[in-house]
Amino acid sequence: MQKRGSFFRLHALDKAYAKEMLMPMSLGLIVLMLVLAGNFVYWAINSVVNQGMSIAPVIKLFFLAMPGFAVQGIPAGVILAVCLVLNRAVRDNEILALRGGGASLPRIVMPFLFMALLAALANYWIVEKVAPKTNERAETLLARIMSQNTAPLIESDRYFRAGPYWFYVGTAQKGQLENVMIYERATSRYSALVPMTFPVVRIAQRASENPKKPGEWILENGVMHTYNTNGTLLSEARFERAKINVEQQINNYFGEEKPAFSMTGDELSSKISDLKNAAFDAGGLNSLMVDYWRRFALPGACFVMALCAAPLSLKYARHGSFAGLVSAFLLAFLWQGFDGWFRALGIAGYLPPLVAAWLTNAMFLVVGLVLLVRER
Repeated sequence: MQKRGSFFRLHALDKAYAKEMLMPMSLGLIVLMLVLAGNFVYWAINSVVNQGMSIAPVIKLFFLAMPGFAVQGIPAGVILAVCLVLNRAVRDNEILALRGGGASLPRIVMPFLFMALLAALANYWIVEKVAPKTNERAETLLARIMSQNTAPLIESDRYFRAGPYWFYVGTAQKGQLENVMIYERATSRYSALVPMTFPVVRIAQRASENPKKPGEWILENGVMHTYNTNGTLLSEARFERAKINVEQQINNYFGEEKPAFSMTGDELSSKISDLKNAAFDAGGLNSLMVDYWRRFALPGACFVMALCAAPLSLKYARHGSFAGLVSAFLLAFLWQGFDGWFRALGIAGYLPPLVAAWLTNAMFLVVGLVLLVRER
């Protein structure tokens, strides 16, 4: 009866451990979100400083991207909290006292797993309810920002991208471009189901942005090439003067297709069904199916990584608090690595999408249970 009673006796410590986890969990979440936002910050600084972009929409775009970063940051915050709190409890002899009082190891780690489960539920809520809306708004805002800044800092002998266009510029002087080659993914010639293999190519002796109509480019003395799907020339048309509306094409480009991370589970499932019926490209379909199952697997990572972190923290806590940090970062690194590999294998068709999405969690679940049993 003592062993049974001890399983339900730690209510005060349960609350204490759960409360103690909040600070390191939040810290881990914020740190990883900032790490993931590193590329965005670099792009934002470059856009504001070098391209004269307004800072207000860039800041708004940053905050709209935060829920997407949080989805990946929450599991890292969970394992950091588990490692640090259990590490401290072992060094302060709390775990030894609890074990001496008859509390089993599974019972001791229960509040940590409960907090991990709550974090998983919060993560799923963000994945399903928050991130799709903020990501869609971010895509719309990004399209508007790019449409207002269609002429980036242009240098000679450089490539740059503007929406569906890739520009190569031979020489650039005072807004006048010479020896220009433009690759265009023409939206009128594409569809979501049958994309063209090769782009439309325009080569012009000169090009410049229309000063009276920002976003419109004027090409002079050039030729336009289109190609068959096997790469042979389909048509060649010369022109003395032609115009392309880069601003409008950017808006079309970003509005063509809603990406997976901007859709809810129901929307993504419906899209997958439609593409199956339309005999869509296997690689693209596999990618959508893997991403569909990963939206459930990623929140589950909170629980399985906590299950691995708990016995590791108990085992190596005597080596100091640094051991808890190393364990947390190592687990996060391994999970990300395996998840990336299995996702790639699933997209390539070597693994079923469901298996590719959940295999990393399954591995960590088995390892965590084995470590927990051995630590007992």
